[in-house]
Amino acid sequence: MVDHWDAYFAADLAAEERDNPRDPIVGMDWAALATVAPTRKAFVIPRLAPAGQLTLFTGPGSAGKSLFMQQVCAAMAAGVPTLGLDMGQGATVYLSCEDDAGELHYRQAAICRALGFGMAELAGKFTADSLFGRLDNVLGHIRETGIFVPGRGYERIAELVKRTGAKLVCLDNAAHLFAGNENDRAQVTQFVSALNRLAGETGAAIVLLAHTNKAFVQGNRQGNAHSGSTAWVNALRSQFVIEHDEETDLRTITLSKANYAAKGEAVRFAWQDGAFVLESDLSPDAGRELASVIKANGENAAFMRCLAICTGNRRNVSHQPGTNYAPKTFAGMPEAKGIKVAGFAAAMERLLHLGRIELDADLWPGPNRHPKRGIRATDGAAQ
Repeated sequence: MVDHWDAYFAADLAAEERDNPRDPIVGMDWAALATVAPTRKAFVIPRLAPAGQLTLFTGPGSAGKSLFMQQVCAAMAAGVPTLGLDMGQGATVYLSCEDDAGELHYRQAAICRALGFGMAELAGKFTADSLFGRLDNVLGHIRETGIFVPGRGYERIAELVKRTGAKLVCLDNAAHLFAGNENDRAQVTQFVSALNRLAGETGAAIVLLAHTNKAFVQGNRQGNAHSGSTAWVNALRSQFVIEHDEETDLRTITLSKANYAAKGEAVRFAWQDGAFVLESDLSPDAGRELASVIKANGENAAFMRCLAICTGNRRNVSHQPGTNYAPKTFAGMPEAKGIKVAGFAAAMERLLHLGRIELDADLWPGPNRHPKRGIRATDGAAQ
């Protein structure tokens, strides 16, 4: 008697064989390869996205992932460098599940102005489309046996990449394209393998965008992983992240996982007039404003750092000129890192206005039981 479950799994296995026919493992031909000079992995986006591979691009919402990739795709299609990256010229694809066609058009107009070419020049070279609101964006489904099977969504993208000959493909974003368990290593790995297969078959660099959260791990500047599932990062050989300093509005692209290039900072840029430009290419007025903000933020941070040390040592400092005048005291500390009295005085005024410090506060009991008074960080102020 045939067990019901045996019959069920036999049928499921037959379906998997039909959808994914077996490819024999034949091994590398070492004799033939002995006469061929080896080459290093080629990159489509220098240092960031290798050819023939899937790369994960993560970052918080509104950091600029979508704009960055649309700008890079348009630049490559037009054959112009952008943000210090020279991709050469080649066909590109950008598919967005989160922005409608009107937003892509509006964004592209600003990109064209910033890079200095007409939108019509992209015809036949840059395929951008909105999949916003479509219910068939998922690239496949997970069988009950846990096997990922590519579906019509995958076939549609594969046909597009092959038809256009695209060498750079951006898929925005993973949450709309993957319908499995994002914390299941096996499911994630199979989904990644499907896209890696398409990349390998076409030679394209495929960049998959994902929001930073517990399911998508991004690395910080020291390469440490944030909390959450590591399934996505472990399944890929290449990942880069975008960080957004909201006080300066500067963005930084950093290689978080790089099996084919050196890890570290790759690009630093700012938003200007609807597109991204290198920090060094900002207009004079914008550059001066940014430099002023960065200087002020550095002074503020140093003030709070020195205040925390003095408070920890029960050394009260004051806003009033005298022996314990805070700006003068802080300027003489190693933690000042070269900031002078005037810089600390300006920081004190800013921090007072921001509500991060208070003056003449009761700090701790003195020798005569009268409270020592001075500057104190407010509750919740960054130290």
